Amino acid sequence: MIGQILGAVTGVGKTFLEGRQKKAELKHKLEEAKVNAKVKKLEQDGDWEEKAMDASADSWKDEAWTICFIGIIVASFVPSAQPYMQSGFDFLRTAPEWIQWGILASIGASFGLKSIGKLKG
Repeated sequence: MIGQILGAVTGVGKTFLEGRQKKAELKHKLEEAKVNAKVKKLEQDGDWEEKAMDASADSWKDEAWTICFIGIIVASFVPSAQPYMQSGFDFLRTAPEWIQWGILASIGASFGLKSIGKLKG
């Protein structure tokens, strides 16, 4: 009878330990999958940015936006242009949201910035 009790206790203990081992293995596999997913995302992001830069190699978009921004900055320091600058920015602030997003998307695509949407808040 003691042999049966010990056998049952040993069986329960063995099952418990096997369950813990299986849980640890699954946890390890989950962590490994998370790391692999992060690595894959980083690789994809790098590929996207590389393709964006290659696509814009023969494009004047970057230069056009740069010239536009330089013009805005310079005009901001010209007192006679400042009221017009303020009026333009006030107008853009009230423009439909799709216009605002379109401007951000255009700038982001030009400079290869995927995360420009985070700037619009």
